[in-house]
Amino acid sequence: MLLKRGSLQRRFNVTALLSRSEPKSFKPSAFAFPSDPKTTPLPSSSSVVSSVKQQQDNDRVREDIAGGNMSDFQATRLIHGDTKKTIAITERALNKLNKIHTADPKDSALHIQVESGGCHGFQYNLNLVDLDKFLAENKDEDVFVFERDDGERKGRIVLDDSSLTILQDSKVDHTKELIGSQFKVVDSPYTSTSCGCGASFDFDFEKLERKQEEN
Repeated sequence: MLLKRGSLQRRFNVTALLSRSEPKSFKPSAFAFPSDPKTTPLPSSSSVVSSVKQQQDNDRVREDIAGGNMSDFQATRLIHGDTKKTIAITERALNKLNKIHTADPKDSALHIQVESGGCHGFQYNLNLVDLDKFLAENKDEDVFVFERDDGERKGRIVLDDSSLTILQDSKVDHTKELIGSQFKVVDSPYTSTSCGCGASFDFDFEKLERKQEEN
């Protein structure tokens, strides 16, 4: 499926981000202060304001994750793979995942994958998997498993590297609505727009690539 984007360059970068077989490529930041103010024009005031806001957004995410008020992030830990990226499992998602696993031990993890498609360009593909079998079948891939375990309940989610890159610093929740109950990714700092049901979304490519440059 073709990814609908404004420019050819941007489509190439987004495609590379979601590709497992090619290295991820991010273009340089669109904003930089001039190195020589005598010979290089100063940035416009709107650019400066935009840059400050972007930095504040990044600082807010880091402070929220590091702060004591982010108990979901503190309670969720990486148990498979090696990455500095984070994602959290909420209390409600933990409760539902534990009930599912208790009813059928084979459904031991929620697999979350970002794919192109949907009314906003991207969509979540969520399905329950046998974690041991999944890891054995994907041993040559970069996959990451996060777990929330309070001693009585346990919930696990598994993501590939590209999906985690897009969904990092967000939360996996379980909601009950008129249309039914479902797992949902919420509080994503890199999602720019989404449909009403939350199944399809677009992400802020500029903010995401700045995050990659920080890492």
